[in-house]
Amino acid sequence: MDYTLALTRHAYETLTEHLLSDCSREQMAVTLCGVNRLHQEVRLLVRDVILLPPDAFNRQSSAALEVKPEVQALIHRRAAEHSLIQVDWHSHTDDHAAVHFSAVDDHYEAAQAAYLAHRMDGVPYGSVVVNARSLDARLWLTRITRKTETRHDEISYHPDAMPLAAVFTGDLQRRIPVSAQQGPRAPTPYVSPIFDRQVRAFGQEFQRQVGALRVGVVGVGAIGGAMVEYLARLGVREWVLVDPDAVEISNLNRLVNASTTDAQKQRPKVNVARSTIHQCAPRAYVRALHTDVFNPEAQHALKSCDLLIAATDNHSSRMALNRLAVQYLIPLVHLGFNINAAVEPTTQEHVITDVSGEFAIPDLGRWCLQCAGIVDPQQAGWELASPAQRAVLRQRGYVADTPAPAVHHLDGLIAALATTEIHNMVHTFKPRHRYLVYDALKPELVPLQVTPNATCPVCSPDYGVLGLGDLEPLPDYRRSAKVQLPPSTLPELPLAEQKKEPLALPGEDGKVQAVMPLPDGFPLPQAKHFPDPQARARRLHVAMAESPVD
Repeated sequence: MDYTLALTRHAYETLTEHLLSDCSREQMAVTLCGVNRLHQEVRLLVRDVILLPPDAFNRQSSAALEVKPEVQALIHRRAAEHSLIQVDWHSHTDDHAAVHFSAVDDHYEAAQAAYLAHRMDGVPYGSVVVNARSLDARLWLTRITRKTETRHDEISYHPDAMPLAAVFTGDLQRRIPVSAQQGPRAPTPYVSPIFDRQVRAFGQEFQRQVGALRVGVVGVGAIGGAMVEYLARLGVREWVLVDPDAVEISNLNRLVNASTTDAQKQRPKVNVARSTIHQCAPRAYVRALHTDVFNPEAQHALKSCDLLIAATDNHSSRMALNRLAVQYLIPLVHLGFNINAAVEPTTQEHVITDVSGEFAIPDLGRWCLQCAGIVDPQQAGWELASPAQRAVLRQRGYVADTPAPAVHHLDGLIAALATTEIHNMVHTFKPRHRYLVYDALKPELVPLQVTPNATCPVCSPDYGVLGLGDLEPLPDYRRSAKVQLPPSTLPELPLAEQKKEPLALPGEDGKVQAVMPLPDGFPLPQAKHFPDPQARARRLHVAMAESPVD
């Protein structure tokens, strides 16, 4: 079993600045973490970052730290209330190329691990030590033994330190702890001569990093299919593809690698995308799921990815993928293209009014797709309504099922821009752009900035699900939509005079049972302000338990 730690770029930079700001004495911070249980890996996910100021210590010097008991008690209480794993970070003042835990660290952390295992029923405890040049990290797992005597039970705690294999620092970057570097090393991955021209510019290490990525793509239609081809040719070799649709004849003008035979046989789009990958890399691993992102099987496969791509044309699937990315701290790329045409009244000619596309890479921990307005929860709820309910919504003009215009070379343009930015995340060679809009009619590329929303119900550490991982179940959005919009016999309803009026839908008994006020958005499930500590504790124990397959 491998143990790893993941945090957002913003959290990592905040921790590094605090810990290394004053090298004359040791500094300390605490992170509280959720967990993502994967096959052969347990990944801790940083949710809360607590920076300890000088007045949090009884003693703070260049050789030791002593945290005040009342400060430690507050941290323990928050971790216990939210069933989060405590990971302590501290600095060493030396400038050695390889930082190590000291004997004092070993003694203190073993005692801390035993105490937390007692207080939180076996929950592990982690620690990270840093200096200006390196870091080391470990997870303390405590074995609890009970010896029954005639008068009382004797409980013993036996902490063992397990080195962390990697620390993921956001935006596809990682650091390998000193202890992991000193252990047995895997053979250096082979770099195929296929990538010779790329290696000449960006080096073999870049090619190995790309080849080690597992990429999940939701929506492998026109723009998603182009992304798959570009990333496969860049060197990505592990894939999860999710799309419920099959090839239609109208897809052939833009769907990469699709044929007339595929349309006639209604071949799943994920199978076409898999063929595209195997043409570039016959030995690539591809898990093709002919389903949607709401399927638990798809969600379980996607949470194991290093990068997620939202290439869908609806708000509901983008909302689900945005939630998964935030909850499991997985970098996410959204991309889309829009073409609008109007009919000139006198000549009846089509006049193009908009040709624009965009990609966005949320700065997790600061903003997400919902903060940026790319996800509209209200529209997502309408998309998930039953067919009968959608008929009413369509009648009112709230939803449109008319296929949108699409052209292959325009989709490919945005896919190429997004692929360039992913390349730049792995190996920085240009200024970064998190949100870029292309307007073909002007023409221009416009970088946009998103203002972080401290109360976002998705990505806020206080109100959202950032870094909770397996501690919080992913919402069943379909079921929630049915609860909010109960089944209806749909009698004829008078048309609303204005679109901004609330829309009331009748229930089976003819009485109004649900009202959707448009300004406030569709009430889909959001994060709970007060979690159920017992339920979270159960999920934490399940995530940390050894399973037969491990």
